[in-house]
Amino acid sequence: MKKLAIIVLLMMLSLATGAQERNAARLVLTDTSYVDVSLGVSGETGRLRDVYMPASALQGTLDASSRQKLGKVSLYGHFGYGYEYATGSTWRGWINPLETPFMLADSIPGNLSLERYAMEAGAGLPLGDHWSLGLDLSYDVALMAKHKDLRNKNTFMDFRVSPGVHWRTGGVGLGLNLGYERTTERVEYTQISSSVEHILFDVYGLWVVHGSGYASAENRRFKENNRYFGGFQFDWSAGRTALHNDLRASWQQSAQTEVGYNNQQFGTTRSWTWEDELSLSFGPAHVVEASFTYSTMQGFRPLQRQELDPASRIRVWVTYGDPVFCYWRRSHLEKVRYTFGTSWQMLVGLSNLGFEHTYTEYPQHFVQRYHTFTTTLGVSIPLGPVRLTPMLGYAMDYDTYSDVTKWQLKEPLLRQWDYWEGNNYLGALDLKWSSASGRCYVQAHYSIESSTRLDDDGTRHAASLTLGFIF
Repeated sequence: MKKLAIIVLLMMLSLATGAQERNAARLVLTDTSYVDVSLGVSGETGRLRDVYMPASALQGTLDASSRQKLGKVSLYGHFGYGYEYATGSTWRGWINPLETPFMLADSIPGNLSLERYAMEAGAGLPLGDHWSLGLDLSYDVALMAKHKDLRNKNTFMDFRVSPGVHWRTGGVGLGLNLGYERTTERVEYTQISSSVEHILFDVYGLWVVHGSGYASAENRRFKENNRYFGGFQFDWSAGRTALHNDLRASWQQSAQTEVGYNNQQFGTTRSWTWEDELSLSFGPAHVVEASFTYSTMQGFRPLQRQELDPASRIRVWVTYGDPVFCYWRRSHLEKVRYTFGTSWQMLVGLSNLGFEHTYTEYPQHFVQRYHTFTTTLGVSIPLGPVRLTPMLGYAMDYDTYSDVTKWQLKEPLLRQWDYWEGNNYLGALDLKWSSASGRCYVQAHYSIESSTRLDDDGTRHAASLTLGFIF
């Protein structure tokens, strides 16, 4: 659904291929062993899409995860593979284009493939009756390629390490984990046909263009992210009441440079992100889940020019002074969900998303603002081995605002705003079947979103099917 897609894209500071952060010291809290293997297929299509989303996409996935206990050590492992084929993709110079305001991009629609491998391992070791230590590792790689001129090939790598500690006594538990994550991505543009001239846009935030054109020897970039993060967990239980809270914070620095020898720089960013997730249960029939995310990003452009190196007689890029602050993004997301019931369950959800982008190129100043408030209501119905969950929702946009000037690429900017503006009806249907032994399961999902403003097929459909086995 549109609003959920925006939320996912805006809040990610690392790519979707990255595994979820966890305090591996908490693995010792549950004594369980299993192997879960699943195959899945998903797809989406429809006119209601933002500038980065393809006209249609089909994806296949393979996931395998396991929990085991060897003596006192609790182990966790996960391997995931995904292949996505999309049609009608434009302006996607990076795998995650909303991670940075600085990018190369082209406007020619074409088919695109994205292949991903994700690996994660964790271990927890108890130290006495109250303490435990843990270590979480993940390594992900991805390859993205467009199959029509201009053709961009992206290679991506993500590595994360996070040690953790946990203390517990009675009904109280405290946990702390710290970590480091390094992400790299390289993009290269090529052109097969020589009979058509294509334009490669050099974009600097809010679709402001500083240069365009294509030269086979110069259109490549390297992006590097270094992220430092930490998390604090609190658990409390008394009788039939239980509470869990997870507070996380991260600081990320990102830089883009030319792939080559002459040190050209294209921009740097600095990002702070704060997240908190809370779960409160009263017996088996009442569960309240709440979360908030706040993120801020600053973007800087270097002042550079080419000069002749007297030693090598080669023209190189020389940097003057400190980078100039030019871009600022602030975003927030608040969500609340209430689940009532044991067999039959009622699900009520509220979410509020807002962001503001600004870009300054003196004397010009550009602004984007967007807010949306979403309500959802669903019911989970048990029908023997099948659980059916229909859900309806309504997304209301408010306080939308954008500057449009001759400095900007209007076609992608207006298409993106066309997607954001207006209220939307949401609908979804989930089905889960489990065998009598619990060793086999099937999950199916379908969702539709319909715009109240776009009458000419202003909809987006998404569906997925998963077959899993537990050993």
